[in-house]
Amino acid sequence: MHTYKTIKSAGGYTLVELMITAAVMAMLAAIAIPSYTGYIDSSKHGAALTNAELMQPFVDNYFYENGTYLAGTYDPGGDVTTLPNAFGWRPDGDNNQYKYNVAACGAGTINECYTITVTYLPDPAITESITKLPAP
Repeated sequence: MHTYKTIKSAGGYTLVELMITAAVMAMLAAIAIPSYTGYIDSSKHGAALTNAELMQPFVDNYFYENGTYLAGTYDPGGDVTTLPNAFGWRPDGDNNQYKYNVAACGAGTINECYTITVTYLPDPAITESITKLPAP
């Protein structure tokens, strides 16, 4: 009797199987990455708008106490004292990534109305504003 040794086939994936898997992964990444960055940008817009809304009562309170609105800028890379000291407000939890600006609105003077603009510093295209118009 002859005994034959059976040859074990090597386990693993063929090159074609690996290439198909890589192509599927690339297609999924091509769909997922732009969606992810879109969500990140929309969350930055939302944070900027929320920050402007949180600052608004401090600006109004300053008006009620002083009879005028205060124009100024809070810039983490520059002036960080004027607005916080005047309003008793300090940005909280924004990791110094937002610039805040209070200015007269386009329809009047700083004594009548204001616009709060919040800009995301790493991407200045992400900007949100709130305007309080003068009384009619």
